[in-house]
Amino acid sequence: MRHAMSYISQAGRLLPALLLCLFLLTAMSATADVVVGLPAGSANCFPFGCAYSTEYQQVYNHGQFGAPITITDLEFYNTRVDNGATSMTTGTWAISLSTTTADWNTISTTYASNIGADNTLVFSGSLAQAWAFGDTLEIDLTTPFTYNPLSGNLLLDVVGSGITDPGGDIYFDTNPNTSYFSRVFCNSGSPCTDGTVNAGYGLVTGFGSGGTGVPEPSSVALFGWGLAVLGLARRWLSR
Repeated sequence: MRHAMSYISQAGRLLPALLLCLFLLTAMSATADVVVGLPAGSANCFPFGCAYSTEYQQVYNHGQFGAPITITDLEFYNTRVDNGATSMTTGTWAISLSTTTADWNTISTTYASNIGADNTLVFSGSLAQAWAFGDTLEIDLTTPFTYNPLSGNLLLDVVGSGITDPGGDIYFDTNPNTSYFSRVFCNSGSPCTDGTVNAGYGLVTGFGSGGTGVPEPSSVALFGWGLAVLGLARRWLSR
């Protein structure tokens, strides 16, 4: 009887840690089927995180996609730099996807030459929302885009209009030295027809298709912390 009561007592003491891990597992529900660019090594506010009212393009190497995917949402992560931002930018964003012959080392400074024949406007509207460090910018596409990596590389085209950043700049995760992607951007001015190329540099990007995918970077870190807490609790109870 005393042994049974002891087990019940230990289970009761372990319950809070178990509930914590259950909560953390729930927090991992935000996922992408493919994440291109990990591990992040730096951060940048172009184009979504600051007052960027011009065009931005990023090309993704087809080798990062193992199979065709119907993209229904895009994800961008804020886990590297905490700039104290309290809200996303305001204004209108037009986001398009296409299959392109441009690659991470051949993307052109002329935006029009990078856009593929199947160019599709997948989102147009505001992204305004409250923000805190560690949040993920998840953009649900109004028009899904089916991408076949056997047909070429993937191009993300973003045009901002009337963009302001009253809540401060947000620095989204980037990878500065890869063959995964490249970007072409404008430092200032609109319209901008000829940009500046950063070969091997770009935003870490999650591509979702509504399925069970890869946990976002912040959720992976949170779950690891939860497992560490659970391990400490078990050791304490075993003494």
